[in-house]
Amino acid sequence: MEIIKKGYQPKDVAGKLAKYFIRNPLTAVLGISLLLLGYLALSIMPREEDPQIAISGGAVIVAMPGASPKEIENIIVNPLERKLREISGIEHIYGMAQDNVGIVNVMYYIGEDREDSNLKLYDKVMQNMDAMPKGVMQPLIKPFDIDIDIPILTFAFYPLEGSRVDEVKMFDMVRKIQHKVNAVENVAKTTLQGAHKAQYNVEVDMGKLSAYHLSMGQIMKAVQSVATDVPDVKGRTKDHKLVIFGVKNAIESVDDVKNVIVAQYMGSPIYLRDVASVKEGIDFQNFKDAYVAFKHKKDENLSDEKKQITLTVAKLAGTNAVFVAEDVMKVLHGFDNELHKVGIGYLTTRNYGHRANEAVNELMHHLIITIIIIAVMLV
Repeated sequence: MEIIKKGYQPKDVAGKLAKYFIRNPLTAVLGISLLLLGYLALSIMPREEDPQIAISGGAVIVAMPGASPKEIENIIVNPLERKLREISGIEHIYGMAQDNVGIVNVMYYIGEDREDSNLKLYDKVMQNMDAMPKGVMQPLIKPFDIDIDIPILTFAFYPLEGSRVDEVKMFDMVRKIQHKVNAVENVAKTTLQGAHKAQYNVEVDMGKLSAYHLSMGQIMKAVQSVATDVPDVKGRTKDHKLVIFGVKNAIESVDDVKNVIVAQYMGSPIYLRDVASVKEGIDFQNFKDAYVAFKHKKDENLSDEKKQITLTVAKLAGTNAVFVAEDVMKVLHGFDNELHKVGIGYLTTRNYGHRANEAVNELMHHLIITIIIIAVMLV
């Protein structure tokens, strides 16, 4: 075997370059700097499980009260589809006709700029408002945003066993938490699913309504006229001037609703209680209910189904899902004692931040093992 002499001089470019870096004291500094920059990039880089895809589109919703699906299709959906096809960059258009409303969904090619696409959609609809038939309401244009339409966190709030908390109180509590979560940095949108709000339910007796020669329009107009904020008059000064300290709502209890005057009949006022039954309840017209059943261990049986309210949290595009999820969890844990006192529990049903963090950590683990194996083989 030929022994390489101490004063050996490489002749090729690769050998000369290797010799230069081996003997240069800056090589170690450069190596450490690269490692630090790599660690910094890994720390700053947004961790997400779902890829960032530039998908743009929107929906145009046009209401026409009293129209059948066939009429909606012929005078709203089909003409609107023809006009929207004039927009450049459109890949698909889907129209749907229902009773009283027509919906046209538009999807652009992947890579189209979202802001420009939304602006083109809005301009095209507004430019053709004169072609809309009579009786059509103002079109509603809702852009699609995949970044904020897909939540990274979802929480299911439910009444604990033996708790007497009702749906309205649970909604108020979850709404309070939602308000705090909205203030978290990089949170784009939060929504509540399966929630029921408190409201006064008015059930009109059509027989009594006919006896007083009244219409549903008169009832609605009378209630709406007082369901506004009115001055809260506290008293008068010596100069006989009104002193207004604040604003008070005209309807604050069931009795306030019952005592609404809807009309005059034979010189006497007709109150709402004379023609309708008024009760304090929930928004029963909202048919969207949500239930949850769970178990804490694999060998346990599922619990009974319980009504629940789901809080969804979506983040801004390009932000770190791990950091956003951790910040939201801190806010939620701050309500643990208060939730337990009122008899409300919650489950984390989705946490993309945790899953993204585990995926990145596993990737780094395998990457480090690969680097070590290669380094050992080269030594």
